[in-house]
Amino acid sequence: MDAKSAARFKQHAERAIEELSLALTLAEEASPTDEFLRLRTSVGDIIARLDTMLLENIDKDHPDLMA
Repeated sequence: MDAKSAARFKQHAERAIEELSLALTLAEEASPTDEFLRLRTSVGDIIARLDTMLLENIDKDHPDLMA
C-alpha cells in the first residue's frame, strides 16, 4: 500500500477505535454491570485486533506515519 493510502487507512482504523470507545462509554452508562463487563471484553478484543492486525502492519510498512 502506498504511503498516502496507508495514512488514510490508518486514520479510518483509528477513528473506528475511537467510535468503539465512545460506544463503550455509552454502554457503561446505560447497561447493568454484568452486561457492560461482557461488552467491554468484546470491544477490547476488537480494538486489540484492529491495533495488532491493521495498525501495526501499517506502522511496520510506513514507520513515518507513527504518531
